[in-house]
Amino acid sequence: MADLSVNVGGLKMRNPIMIGSSPLTAKIELLKEAEENGVTAVSIKHTMMHQKFKAQPRWYFNKDIGIVVSGDPRLDPDAACELVARAKRETDLTLVCNMSGAPGMLHTWGELASNLEQAGADAIELNFNCPNLLSAEIKTAVQGANLGADPEACAIVTAELKKAVKIPVIAKLNTEGGMTMKVAKACEQAGADIMNIHAGYRAAPGIDIYNGGAFLFPGTPRGNFGGHTGVWSRMISNRFIADIARALPGHALIGGSGLERWDQVVECIMFGAQAVQICTAVLYKGFGIIPPILEGIAGFMDEQGYKDIESMRGLSLAYIIEPSQMEYANVAASIDTATCTGCKKCTKMPTCTAINYNGESKKYEVTREDCLGCGLCAGVCPRQAISMKVM
Repeated sequence: MADLSVNVGGLKMRNPIMIGSSPLTAKIELLKEAEENGVTAVSIKHTMMHQKFKAQPRWYFNKDIGIVVSGDPRLDPDAACELVARAKRETDLTLVCNMSGAPGMLHTWGELASNLEQAGADAIELNFNCPNLLSAEIKTAVQGANLGADPEACAIVTAELKKAVKIPVIAKLNTEGGMTMKVAKACEQAGADIMNIHAGYRAAPGIDIYNGGAFLFPGTPRGNFGGHTGVWSRMISNRFIADIARALPGHALIGGSGLERWDQVVECIMFGAQAVQICTAVLYKGFGIIPPILEGIAGFMDEQGYKDIESMRGLSLAYIIEPSQMEYANVAASIDTATCTGCKKCTKMPTCTAINYNGESKKYEVTREDCLGCGLCAGVCPRQAISMKVM
């Protein structure tokens, strides 16, 4: 029987699935529902030491791409500590607290983290995605910039937290600005126990082109570019997971973005993650997606002979090479005529001249010597009738 438990930088979990910091983790009722569906760890909704204004939920959602979140309420320190204390009493969840301090007051990061630890937090997650930090202790110019893009600033905050708490400290990294790897290395040197990487970006919502381009946030035609997460980000997230895993070999790593199925979680693990955070899919599909994910992972591990999560971790890293190292096997598309329905979708690709219609069989076939071996047709076929074969 596969062992799904993990120890991520001192953070012990009975399986690798976490619920990411979000509205899903802002109420005790939702935390209990998560646990009932097999979740063993959650990241509590972002707690801010100082909030200039109270945001309201205004989201743009498209099931094909995900969610753009323009505004969402954060927790204040008292509410967060109360939630953590209650969750500690009423659940067996591993509790991670996503947080940020007050601008210009470095010590508030440590104070808030210490209070959350005393309330029962099992780990602190530094939100380097969106907050700004203005402080005399920070030598680089970060005013008006995102803290998560400043390696020195992130290192200073990380070091402050390591002095303030005894529980693991997680650096939740920002993928914007091109500084992710430098920030990760700076946080590691400052003592961060765990890295958390995903691939959310600021993005525009849909707009009403028949109403002057007004934003399509509900009842809010004007707004800001919000955080974008969902199915679109999965492949990008895997790239960042692999980058961090290669740059910091052996370091504890949580990752994942746009996850909805068990096989997608396995992909994250094979790229180097020990655990994953799931959020967007649960927001619109419900916690009921979690049991099939856990069952799927366990079944896959039993079938493939993986005894634990660590035995799968990072396997795909061995296949990452430089473009100049690529070796190209001689492959060509092959069409299963029993499955092909003649829908013609594979013939609409302008760059392909290898697929042609056979009038006698009334099916499509491949002229192998004309096939470039790109593989696009295999992805286009709705019936999975096309596969790539080594010639």
